[in-house]
Amino acid sequence: MRRLYGKVFLGLFLIMMFAALGLAQTSDQNAFKESSGPEITVYNEDLALVKETRTLDIPAGIRALQFIDVPERIDPTSVSFKAGSETLRVLEQNYEYDVVSDAKLLQKFLGEKIKIIGIQGDSFEGYLLSTGDNLILASTPSGGEVRIVKASQVKSIIFPELPSGLVMKPTLVWLVQNTGKSGTYPVKVTYLTGGMSWKADYVATLNQADDKVDLTGWVTLNNQCGTDFNDARIKLVAGEVHQLSSDEVKPMKMEKYVLNEMANSDFKEESLFEYHLYTLNHTSTLKNNQIKQVELLTASSVPAKKLFIYNGVSDPKKVQVMLEFKNSTAANLGMPLPKGRIRVQQADGDGSLQFIGEDQIDHTPKDENVRVYLGSAFDIVGERVSTGVKEPAKNVREESYRITLRNHKETAVTVTAVENLNSWNEWKIVNNSHDYIKTEAGKAEFTVTIPADGETVISYTVRYKI
Repeated sequence: MRRLYGKVFLGLFLIMMFAALGLAQTSDQNAFKESSGPEITVYNEDLALVKETRTLDIPAGIRALQFIDVPERIDPTSVSFKAGSETLRVLEQNYEYDVVSDAKLLQKFLGEKIKIIGIQGDSFEGYLLSTGDNLILASTPSGGEVRIVKASQVKSIIFPELPSGLVMKPTLVWLVQNTGKSGTYPVKVTYLTGGMSWKADYVATLNQADDKVDLTGWVTLNNQCGTDFNDARIKLVAGEVHQLSSDEVKPMKMEKYVLNEMANSDFKEESLFEYHLYTLNHTSTLKNNQIKQVELLTASSVPAKKLFIYNGVSDPKKVQVMLEFKNSTAANLGMPLPKGRIRVQQADGDGSLQFIGEDQIDHTPKDENVRVYLGSAFDIVGERVSTGVKEPAKNVREESYRITLRNHKETAVTVTAVENLNSWNEWKIVNNSHDYIKTEAGKAEFTVTIPADGETVISYTVRYKI
């Protein structure tokens, strides 16, 4: 059984959109001309909104119209039909998804007459009584001579016709009443479907000096909905839209960010209500079971710096290596970056690019820093120990720590030691060997320079009011 989607709440955004649209598209087994390619709005998480406008011949009176080649993952409760005439009215809508298969044919023909061709070329007819590993046939509808035909002996099965109720492809069927004249009418169909998603991926190439990166961003579209879309106009919305069961209501989470149009980008940005869409500048074909990539951005010589971060609470020995750059116009960027995976590469001594790490970045507004975790430093190690705990007064507690950072490189390095302090209590560092900055409510950072093949010791005492 194919997966069918229940009702989906898309918030005011889709309510407004559907209010402008109505109940959707059709085809009539007869002449059916497409007036424009489909428009597809793809969301981050397994959801797409599809809009198609077509022109078809609709006779006067009541007529059943078919819309074939709909996605297998369509949500039939979301289908909307809007006709270009007030004389058209949809009386009934059906979603036919019982697709023909050998098992379905055998099931439909239980009690009916079929013909079997054996692997030796022999043939015989009978009324099908049972299916499974073997077929059981009777000579008459009520019984008579009964024969068991082993499945391994069957070359082919001939059915007299295609039974009613089976379709070759998932199909929407409307019962339409036309109170006007017979003729051609433009109609628009709109529906939600699962099986489509998009994500952003980035590739950063770091130079030999570790101070500049070339950044390329790609949009990756994945179509697993069960049908092709030819010459589609594609729009992308950032966010996570949750589908609902009948007994739960989950909030819709949308991320708002603007994509500024860039000279090298295949996308442009437009505002819709309180959200922003990425619109591909050209039509594109999305085939079923296809992953398509389209360039989102390119930026060269983005100033960057390599950071060494030590967090002795989460990892007592290892020093993390980070790559940081600012998402600003001055840094050749300055556009909000959608969340996605970023892979970093760098050329070795022979000039060959080598993979040096990857990370996941979150939605990043313009003028904010991007930090990419690449791995652990090989030649820099740390050690963090508690050197004392005391309570000098009632509801006062003091904790002392010593952090030792050792550098086995032939050059000096700068390391930032991050201390996660108890943010639930009021705290103050009352004794410290090195300067620090308070970055968050429960974090203090000590940035020190460690000489080549040397070590630096940081000590401090924090006082909590409990």
